[in-house]
Amino acid sequence: MENLKKKIQIAVNKFKSGNLLEAEKLSETLIKSNPKIVFLYNLLGLISASLKKIDRAFKYYRDGIKIDPNDPNIYNNIGALLFNNRYKNNIKQIEFNYKKSILLNNNNPEAYNNLGNFYKSLNKNEEAINCYKKASELNPKFHFALFNLASLYVSCGKINEARIELLKVIEIVPNYMLAHRLLSRITNYNNENEHFKLLNKLHNQIDSKDEYNKMLLSFSLAKAFEDIKNFDKSFKFYKEANELSRKKITFSTNTEKFKFDKIKESFTLDVFSKYEDCGYKDFSPIFIVGMPRSGTTLIEQIISSHTDVFGCDEVEFIPEIINNNVKKLNSLFSNLLLSSDSEKNEFNKMGKDYIYRVNKLTNFSKRSTDKLPTNFLAIGFIKLILPKSKIIHCYRNPKDNCMSIYKNYFTSGKINFSHNLNEIVEYYNFYNNLMNFWKDLIPDFIFHIKYEDVVKDTETQVRKLLKKCDLKCLSI
Repeated sequence: MENLKKKIQIAVNKFKSGNLLEAEKLSETLIKSNPKIVFLYNLLGLISASLKKIDRAFKYYRDGIKIDPNDPNIYNNIGALLFNNRYKNNIKQIEFNYKKSILLNNNNPEAYNNLGNFYKSLNKNEEAINCYKKASELNPKFHFALFNLASLYVSCGKINEARIELLKVIEIVPNYMLAHRLLSRITNYNNENEHFKLLNKLHNQIDSKDEYNKMLLSFSLAKAFEDIKNFDKSFKFYKEANELSRKKITFSTNTEKFKFDKIKESFTLDVFSKYEDCGYKDFSPIFIVGMPRSGTTLIEQIISSHTDVFGCDEVEFIPEIINNNVKKLNSLFSNLLLSSDSEKNEFNKMGKDYIYRVNKLTNFSKRSTDKLPTNFLAIGFIKLILPKSKIIHCYRNPKDNCMSIYKNYFTSGKINFSHNLNEIVEYYNFYNNLMNFWKDLIPDFIFHIKYEDVVKDTETQVRKLLKKCDLKCLSI
């Protein structure tokens, strides 16, 4: 038994160090001779998930449940697997598995933290806060739960509460740069600020090879120096942070130009004439599009505060539906002869698919917002599959928009043009040209709203916005 424990620990160590294939091979050997050890099913499930072998991960977890249906870790792992890979279509199953794990072991802070992340994704902020608090009560040193709580507090505008939690995180893990980065965002620095002094000290000490943490630290210092109006040093650190980020990213403006040109070639007056009156005639979706940092979050907050509207935040439904139907769409757009009813029905199916996904997320709310900014690429597609939906295009001063993108670190890993000013400007021009293209092609389908106008005259702009969305103006 002692020898088995050592072998299992070797497999665990290989998994933790990132040697996934070796960890998988060793664990598979161990499970063949020890098929009743549930821990091995959990371990192989985690390894398979890390290797993106999602179906195999589910199989290991299901097999583990057959051995021990009361193992709380398996249910927690299934919930995490669903959340990270199939989340949008499995809301009830995610919640069930996390709660089942907690029911079997209500002293596991990780399960509460995971459930909190799930609730946060649904904008159930109070439920999420309670879960994070419970996780940190069970383990006051569990810095992930404290950091997640702080992040949610920032989103809710509870800055003082967020600062308290972030200072706890930094006390537990002094070099946790994500916490320093978030704290820098909510701090108004002066030369005597203690955190400012700490950031400078950390920057002098950090290993130059630790590029990820150095990047986060540089963004933090850039913000701090901007606050004290030392703009030369601020830009120096923004440049350093973005250059470190850019090194790890594959991005080509030529590839982007080809993509934008292809969109403009595919959507023509002939296409919209051919597929006139097609699509699913549901009026509930409100798409909020634009460049990052253009005010899309503010607009969604305004619209989703209406009692009839559920804010879905940034969901990938439109890109997923396009990716799932690429061959079909290429076939439809390549033939500009008279369309058949069967062809029109394809767009109807895609529209229904979108509404089905939204309803599972919103529990059949009357209206919903979809705030994925890059859906501006798919405005023509949205027009074909959901012709009764609303498109709200947010824009702001181009220079401010581009600089704001450069000064922010985007954790999604999908905004790959954001680390070089020249590339940001080029991408902005691609976007602007495409929006002008949509404006000329389908002008009545898009409502344009300028961020600066909303800030300057909120009431007037909100009334216009709600009217365009066919929402009753209750009070402002």
